[in-house]
This record gives sequence, C-alpha cells and structure tokens, in this order.
Amino acid sequence: MAHHQEEVRVKVAIAVIVALSLVSAPVPSATQERGDLEKGIRQVEGGEFEDAVITLDAAARMLASEGKRPKELARAYTYLAIAYLELSQEQAAKAKFLEALQTDKDLRLDPKQLPPKVIQFFEDAAREAKAKMTTEPEPSPTPNPTTTTAPTTTTTATKGKSKTVPIVIGVGAAAAGIAVAAAAGGGKSPAPTPATTLPAGTTLSQLSASVTSPQRTTNIVCTQTVNVVVTLTNRGNSSVAVTGVRHENRVVSGGCSATQPFTFNPGATVVGPNQTVTVLNSPLYSSGSGCCNASSPCNGSIFCELTAVLTVVTGLGEVPAGAFNYGVTFNRCIACSSNLGATSCSAPSPQE
Repeated sequence: MAHHQEEVRVKVAIAVIVALSLVSAPVPSATQERGDLEKGIRQVEGGEFEDAVITLDAAARMLASEGKRPKELARAYTYLAIAYLELSQEQAAKAKFLEALQTDKDLRLDPKQLPPKVIQFFEDAAREAKAKMTTEPEPSPTPNPTTTTAPTTTTTATKGKSKTVPIVIGVGAAAAGIAVAAAAGGGKSPAPTPATTLPAGTTLSQLSASVTSPQRTTNIVCTQTVNVVVTLTNRGNSSVAVTGVRHENRVVSGGCSATQPFTFNPGATVVGPNQTVTVLNSPLYSSGSGCCNASSPCNGSIFCELTAVLTVVTGLGEVPAGAFNYGVTFNRCIACSSNLGATSCSAPSPQE
C-alpha cells in the first residue's frame, strides 16, 4: 500500500501530456473518445487502476478504429500501460507501451520526478523497440563522449518525496521513437539508474476459467433465457484485470441463425493472486433465447440445438471458460427486429 502511495500521488504529474507536433483540429465525433480518455487519465492519477484499465481500453479501441488521431491513441496506450504496471501486470504494460511507440514514433518520457520502477520499465521497453528497429550490422566501436548513451535519473531523491513527472508526447525522439531526458543535478552528472529486476507477475498460463449453466443439455422454449455463471481462477502472484466476458453462439443442428458475439461487462474487474472470482452471473439474453422472423413459422415446428461458448477477456489475454449445448423450440417467440438490442435481436432465429 505504501508502495502505491509513494509512486502514485494526487499531484501525479503524469497528467501533463502535451502534443508539440502539429495536430489537426478535433472533429465533433471525437467528443466521446476524448471524454473517455480524460476520464481514464484522471482514474490513473487517483490510483483507480482497475477502473482506468476499463476506461482507457475502451477509449483506445475507439481511437484505433477511427484511425485519425495517433497522438491521442498513443496517449491512451501510455496511460493504459501505466495502469497495468501499477496492477503488477508487466507483460500487458509492456505490450501497451510498445503499441504507443509504434503509434507515435515521437513519443518522449521525461523522468525528472517519475518513480524509478516506472522509468526503468519504460526504458527497458523502449530499448526493446529500438533493437527491433535497428538495421545497422554492428555498433560504433567508440561512443562519442558528448552523446548520451543511456537514459538516467537522479539518485538523490529525498526519502518520502518520490514524485512523478509529465509524459511529453510529440517531442523529438531517438531512433527508437523515445528519448528519456536526465534530470539536472546542480551541475553534477547524475549516475545511471541501476537495472532493477521487476517481480514476476501472473502469466496467462496461470489463469483458468469455467462456465456453468442450469440450461446445460436441456431443451427450452424461445421465451426462456439461458443463465450462466463464469468464474476466473488466478494461480499467479499478482492481480489480473478483467475487461469483459465474451459470448458466442454456434448452431449444431436446425434451421437457425446464430447470435452475433457479444461481450458483457465483467461482474468483477480484478482477480487477486490465488483467487477464484465470479466474473459473470447473468442471463445471456434479455428477451428470451430466440426470436422468429416474420415469414417463419413460430408454432413449435422448428427446433434447434445450439452451443454457447464463453471466454474471459483479461489484461493478459483471453481465457476460454468452456462451452455447453442446449436446445430451443421456437413457439410464440418475440419477433426479430434490428432495433431490439444486441442481446435479444441477435438470439437464434429460424431462417426462411
């Protein structure tokens, strides 16, 4: 707890992110994405890392699909990486920071007050990106004495006064797309920060999930729904963020069309080390398990066997929860309509 209090304070200067390169004027359709991005940044500043992961992930997805504002997308990825790092999900943090570097090659972090753990982590990620981008067959035999050969931070931080610094986006950067400036030390050259070994966090292989349903291997009518309980088990030594639970439906037999995949908001956004937590306890459909097209008979003459597949989406990757079969008889079902909403309109429906 003290670790978080020291590294993440209300005055977190991470909030100061600016774009120094030319950026086109915002368009009206960007209002929602920008609002989510700023909300996620405030959550990081306030230490609400679990909530920040959800908010920033959604903002990044919208910005990525739009594809018009790389500076803001890199900003979202960077804050998302910080949130993951504070949740001890180093692999997810590294992946998001590398995405930020790929999105904006002029990304720069200024570590004048950033906690050493965070700076060291980002330096390591940047070096990896630089290594992948290097095309020279061999390094120069003798470095130029005036060239900064490694990012540095001051070693004279006062106990109990660890601070964080601005992330500056858009400043001229090194070959890897990132440059980390050393803090001034009153005329003295600061010593390089020694490499630190980050604690091993939970890996994807240490996660498992399961699904149960009272409708498993049963036959129901289309006016009844399907209920599921999905749990996630974390056998690792660090917490894992849960961003959603995806449901997919597949037709085994019968003249039906399957539902489109739908991702539910999780019932729990974080699963701690050595814990099993229920991440979804919900019906799969809000208006029954099936609907009938206007031209299709809806008198009980059509029966379909279906498979429900559940997957837990985490900050480390996707974890299969399993699948189960059930049957649906289409009799006096709700009419299929495009304006019913994702969970009802996409329910299995007889084809013409």
